[in-house]
Parts: sequence; C-alpha cells; structure tokens
Amino acid sequence: MPRQIQHPSHPQHPLTLCIHQYGDRSWFICDLCNKLCENVFCYYCYLCDFNIDITCEKFGEDNNYLFQYQRTEKEEDDDSDHAIQLPISLSDFSKEVITPFIIRNGGSIINVDDMTSVTMPATNLNFSMLFNYHKHPLSLTKADDDDNNGKNEMIKICDLCITPILSPPYYSCADCKYFVHLTCYFLPKTIRDDDPLHEYNPRRCQNHKLTLYGTSSKDICCKSTNGIAYCCQSCHVTIDVKCASLPAIIKHASHRNHKLIKREIRWQIRPCVVCDNSVYSQIAYYCSNVNCEDFWIHIGCAMLPPSIKHRWDKHPLLLTFDASIDHPNDFYCEACENEMHPKRGMYHCRECDQSFHTRCLTESGRHGNIKFGRQLEFGDLHPHPLTYNIVSLKYKCDRCGRVAYKERGFECANSNCNCALCEYCGLDYLYYERLL
Repeated sequence: MPRQIQHPSHPQHPLTLCIHQYGDRSWFICDLCNKLCENVFCYYCYLCDFNIDITCEKFGEDNNYLFQYQRTEKEEDDDSDHAIQLPISLSDFSKEVITPFIIRNGGSIINVDDMTSVTMPATNLNFSMLFNYHKHPLSLTKADDDDNNGKNEMIKICDLCITPILSPPYYSCADCKYFVHLTCYFLPKTIRDDDPLHEYNPRRCQNHKLTLYGTSSKDICCKSTNGIAYCCQSCHVTIDVKCASLPAIIKHASHRNHKLIKREIRWQIRPCVVCDNSVYSQIAYYCSNVNCEDFWIHIGCAMLPPSIKHRWDKHPLLLTFDASIDHPNDFYCEACENEMHPKRGMYHCRECDQSFHTRCLTESGRHGNIKFGRQLEFGDLHPHPLTYNIVSLKYKCDRCGRVAYKERGFECANSNCNCALCEYCGLDYLYYERLL
C-alpha cells in the first residue's frame, strides 16, 4: 500500500499509513464508517485527528480519486542540483547552511566595516541559566586583525549556533571568551510565516511566530542546547538554530543516489539508517523514491560531522555508513564495548581498527549541541567558581549524592578543589538565586 494518499473524504491534507496506538489503546473510530476498529493499521491525518481503517468497506469506493501523495510545488522548486551535500564540517555549517537560511528569510549579511562594535539584543522571556547572554559590547575581528590565524589557540565556539569559528570575521569579547559568527549575528529574530520550517515543526504552529530565545530545552533533534533557538510560546515548540536552518531537500553521503526530503513522521515507527533507533514523532529526512521508501534519517543524524578527533586515536575518526567492506570481523564500540551494526553509522579508523557509536562521542552524541567551559559563581554554596563541563573529577554530586560522573555538571575551577555538582543541582541553585 502507498505510504501517503489523498482521499476524497478528507481533501484538505494527505493521509499517512501508520500504526495507530495511544499508549495501551490500539482501537480507534473509523471516520468513514463510524465503527470501532481494532486493526492497528490505518490512514491518518494528525492535523485533524482523521482516521480511515484500511479494511473499511467504504475505503475503496472512490478508487478513481485515490492516489499516492505527490511532492509539493515548493519541494519541486527546491529540488535542484544545488541541494546542499551533508555531512559537512561543523566549522562550515554557518557559511553553508545558516547563511542561506538567513537569505531565505529575507535577511542579508551586510558590509560590517562600519560595525566594529555591537551589542547582543536583549534576551527574551525564556531565559536559560545555561544560555550565555552577553551584555558587554562585542568587537569585530577581521582577517587582518587576527594575528594568530587560529594557530596555537583553542578552537573558538560560537555561543549562538554552538559550532566552531576557525577564521574571521567574527564578533567577540575576549575577556569573557564569548564568540559569535558574523553570520549568526544577523539571524532573523522571527521566522517568516512562509518559511518551510513552519510546515515541518512538531505541532504545526504555522499561525504563530517562532522567535529567538536563549534555551536549554531539547528540540526536534532531541538534543539539549545552551545556544540560541526558535521557540513558540503558545505551542511550546523549540527548534535550535542548526535544525531551523536545514533546507527542505538535501543530499547525503549515506544515500548518494537520491535526494532526501524533510518530513515530520508521526504514529509510525521506522529505524534511522544511521543510528538504527526509531524515528518516531520527529522531523526526519526520507527518500521519496518508491524503491527506497524505508530510508529515513534523523535530522540530528543528518547533521553529524564527517570526522571527529579523539584522544584514543592519532587519526581522524571518519563517519562511515558501511564499514563491513574488507572487514570480516565484528565491530565493537571502544567506548561502551557493545557490538555494533557494521552497516549503520559509526565513527571508524580503518588503520587502527577502532570504532565508536555516534552517540558515544561528545561531539556527535547527546552533548553535541552544548558549549562547555563557562564559569559561574555559586555564592555561599561554594567559594570558588564552578565550570560547566562533563564531570570527570568525582563520581557523585556533592549536593544530592547522585551519580554525576561523565554527565553534564559543574566542577570547581580551582585545581586544589574537587567539588562537583550534577547539572540538576547546579541549575536548581542558580535558578533559586535568580528569584531572590
């Protein structure tokens, strides 16, 4: 049966073939015959909560009008030879993905020779303790101002999009270690109503504005961020800048033959071809070719960097989608020691025969959207500043006693002190102090 259809009983929207189940309840009322149905397969419109039982007697009465859902005109217009090729290096993300997003929303990257000093706009209501809102003026660094040219320096991370800044121009406050891509400074404050993102956001809030906020919430890629995000206060939708900027159509190295289209998937459970976890109630890319209809990739997996450096390997670990070629042995993750599927996404060094799950590395796992290193004062709780980081000094939180090791938390910046707080206790204290 086709994955999506248009039916005369519901001409407003396409209907999607899915497994209909709410918790323990698998029954539903067919909107064609108004009968109770226990068949879990149905055609469904989640916008209207409209169901059609695939075994309903009335389902095929108008076969002349039943057809497989076709791509929209907007998708056809976007489907050009200029579709962006993923994965790309995170250091190129601002230029290759965010810049076109700004232009699509009517913005531009203006000549900044007269904007040598700027200030960040005021933070909106959804202020997060982990979002590093900066009040000092930011100075523009241009190519001829950058004496070190990035050599012998720690990589700068943009505080808005949480991707590296490898070269000028960019804005910075050197004393605070606060950095912003020139591109990211010109991010649209509100996404236009006709931007494709509205068509794909999780609760279809097309009639509401998505506005920039500082947040630490999880978004449609299921990763927390302490960068900037677009939020709808009415629908509680959060979409970080990287996810928001992705175009409707991409090319991807995991599926070189066809272009991939961005879609929301609900009431269906399909495996992601990269991580093998379920794609459920999320935005994902899929191949519209009828011969590849089971090809789905999480939006987060589509953005994985093509290579990662790790202290356990002197070579870059390459993102690989089929490591089984000329490798007859089994694969085991060096981090978690679990067996790996050889034809799923992994970071692999063929020369050293080392492999890692994408989820087991900081840069590609659940911490991939977090900028670490910010120091915060905790008043009477601890005399020294604590650094936001992956806890490595202690096994348990000094405040609640829960396991904090290898999780996000706060560690003492003083080398003679090994105080550590879990993220929950640290944020709880900071939030309470802000209310006083």
